[in-house]
Amino acid sequence: MRRGGDGATGMPAPNEAGGTPAPSLRPIVEGWRVQRRVIGALILRELHVRFGRRNLGYLWLFAEPLLLGLAISTVHALRDRGLGPRSTVSVFAFFAIGYSLYYMFRAIVGRSTGCLAGSRPLLYHRIVTPLDMVSARHLLEGAACTVVVILMSFAVAAVEGLVPDDPMKMLVAVLLMMWLCHGLALLVAAGAERWEIVDRLTHPLIYLQLPFSGVFFLVDWLPGPLQELALYNPTVHIFELLRDGQFGENVNTTYDLAYVVGFAMAFHFLGLCAMRAVRPHMLME
Repeated sequence: MRRGGDGATGMPAPNEAGGTPAPSLRPIVEGWRVQRRVIGALILRELHVRFGRRNLGYLWLFAEPLLLGLAISTVHALRDRGLGPRSTVSVFAFFAIGYSLYYMFRAIVGRSTGCLAGSRPLLYHRIVTPLDMVSARHLLEGAACTVVVILMSFAVAAVEGLVPDDPMKMLVAVLLMMWLCHGLALLVAAGAERWEIVDRLTHPLIYLQLPFSGVFFLVDWLPGPLQELALYNPTVHIFELLRDGQFGENVNTTYDLAYVVGFAMAFHFLGLCAMRAVRPHMLME
């Protein structure tokens, strides 16, 4: 009995163009649908666990970075210093949007330390993986901070009349920060699951990194030797790109996107390897 194909061999019949038919994409599409449902369910769970349904509820996801950004930018604007005598840009605009983007780094990397420990019971569902749990939290934090950056841009435009010079560059900077933070947070989450010291050191290191991150300065304002040192930090390149999109020709910026992409890819590769290595230890506990 013939079971399809060409002749009795059962081989796939050639298509009209003379080649063999392409493999079905149905398993890939179905796998993507399942993955999307899992991530969506984990995001809803994260929202409910962290914010509940009382008081501000889910709005606190945006209110926290928004209030912090406004507070820091207002303090610097009232003091009217920190940008240097060569700067002609708005102090409020500089810090309001800059710190809103840094909050993404702080939220994604800082909160990744307890992500796996707090969600370990979910591993009893075979469809859920540690990578799903971490990714859901990072997507939530990244989306919230992106909305805050957009709101800050509208606020600066409304209050000071400063419209972003190139919004697409600002969007690319936000996406690069999310990508870089996600890869680094994978490493931190896996390390915190295995060693307690990673959890204890992560938060102090995040605050110690703040002065060198590029939030409070432009590379052009630094002395020559310090400029080279600052550019070793990939987040400095991201903030330089953000300022370029925000102020355009009003500031001199220096950045290398290939350098940032290289760091992000390296963090992701190492992070994925670390997440795969830590899962057996999670299942044994």
